[in-house]
Amino acid sequence: MVECYDRTTSSNSERPASGGGLAQPFSTSLLALFKRLAWRWFPRQYEAHNRRKWIAKNPYAGVEEGSTSSAGVKAKLGIVKEFAHRHKYYVGACREMGVPYKVLDLSGPDWVDLVRNSRCDAFLVRPSCELSVWKRMYDERLRVMVEDLGKIVYPSYQELWFYESKRLMCYWLQAHGVPHPRTWIFYNWEEAREFARTCELPIVVKSDFGSAASGVEIMYSRSRLARYITRCFGKGVIRDGEDPRDRLWGSVVFQEYLPDAREWRVTAIGSSYFGYEKLKDGDFHSGSLLRAYGRPCDDLLSFAKGIMEEGGFTSMGLDIFETKDGRYLVNELQSLFGTSRPEMCVVDGKAGRMVFQPETQSWAFEPGDFCRNGLCNLRVQMVLAMLERCPPHGARAAGGNGSSAPVALSLNRDPETRRNPHE
Repeated sequence: MVECYDRTTSSNSERPASGGGLAQPFSTSLLALFKRLAWRWFPRQYEAHNRRKWIAKNPYAGVEEGSTSSAGVKAKLGIVKEFAHRHKYYVGACREMGVPYKVLDLSGPDWVDLVRNSRCDAFLVRPSCELSVWKRMYDERLRVMVEDLGKIVYPSYQELWFYESKRLMCYWLQAHGVPHPRTWIFYNWEEAREFARTCELPIVVKSDFGSAASGVEIMYSRSRLARYITRCFGKGVIRDGEDPRDRLWGSVVFQEYLPDAREWRVTAIGSSYFGYEKLKDGDFHSGSLLRAYGRPCDDLLSFAKGIMEEGGFTSMGLDIFETKDGRYLVNELQSLFGTSRPEMCVVDGKAGRMVFQPETQSWAFEPGDFCRNGLCNLRVQMVLAMLERCPPHGARAAGGNGSSAPVALSLNRDPETRRNPHE
């Protein structure tokens, strides 16, 4: 199983250029120190600085937020604004594809009327995760959009439910019998301390909220583990490089330590699958930005496909451990994820995707440019095909109410084959 992945790209060639020689670590540490102090002493000013920085990086920030250039597309898509402006990838996809769109800011007090009057057929969303309070806002308001206003969101609310929550993801994995590293979650300080007295070390501790290994530590000593638990049930923990006001407290997540496991990232959007190996930088694969390309194993892809089928998912990034004895274990599931490079799957030097062939029950590589705008072109294609096949009855004609839309639309259909990609 290990040998069937062709490591055509070495870790050295994929490592981001550091530059600066020995001065680089010092300058990076000094910058991180200034960042922490600014956040602690001037939190509101630093947040305003971040907002200006995010706007500056959005090439569409000054562009009219509504588009009427349809290129034959009848549907109009709402794009929910994200605090760090990552919704720009949805905007880029709609503009490239000539899809009418409207950017909506759901953070204001009039957000319900804004959604009702938008006359959008579906909504593309990416909840903000810089602050836990921002994430809660999206969770609350997306739930109302779907359950009470009858709106269509993509990815589906079922996929977004455990987005960036290690606790909720673990509950889903346990409930559906998906293999994953042994995990223990406690909401009681005494029970967590008792577990820590006898658990096998080292052990991984994780904050519920956080990405790219922020909030993840490996504990080698019981005294340090005990201090960490006390913080979790006391003043709270702060994720590395994040807002010191955003303390996470009241629970703790333990995960077994698998030092020799390899980790793969498999991404699935509808019937398009992508895969590469995540390489370690220090103790962690996540956040290293190091990868090895090659043809993913059929077994690995089929394992990922089985999880997509189990959840009825159509947009998911799966981080999968491969143990020394050949077992696959799900480390993380995220319906939305960063794309640090424009290619997510490279075979024999060509970018492309993997597609399942039901006739032969095997996987085939298809070369091409399928990762445009951080895979948002594929997501827009998914939504358009769903709307074409099952339009939201009455949504536009009735002033955008669309209460029957969730019944009329299945979010588990592939736009290219017009069928469930996992049937």
